[in-house]
Amino acid sequence: MDINELANRYREAWLVARRVSSGINLRYSAFWPEINPNRWEVYQGENKILRLPEPSEDEIDCMVQCMRWLRWVTEEERKLIWLRASGLPWRVIAKDLGVNRKTAYGHWCKAINRISIHILQKKSG
Repeated sequence: MDINELANRYREAWLVARRVSSGINLRYSAFWPEINPNRWEVYQGENKILRLPEPSEDEIDCMVQCMRWLRWVTEEERKLIWLRASGLPWRVIAKDLGVNRKTAYGHWCKAINRISIHILQKKSG
């Protein structure tokens, strides 16, 4: 898998995670990132009932697979991957992490490449 494919998989996983009800037991909670709504999501959601469709079993399986892959990276890299999957621009991510935009991108590439290497090793071995 290349960087773009992995980035797309994590974006899809993030979108599915937003639709998963809290009652679903995923059995892999150690890799499950904490999901906190940002201030705009809270503001826009006031006094509204939004019902997104429940994700399919295949979507949940793909999301859990992505979460399993996170065990190969550090806690900081997990946060970085999840922030980028949420669709935030690099400028905002860099500010949140307290680093330069290019530094954040470099750390993200390193983490994604590490995951990609592990995936390729599992496929070949």
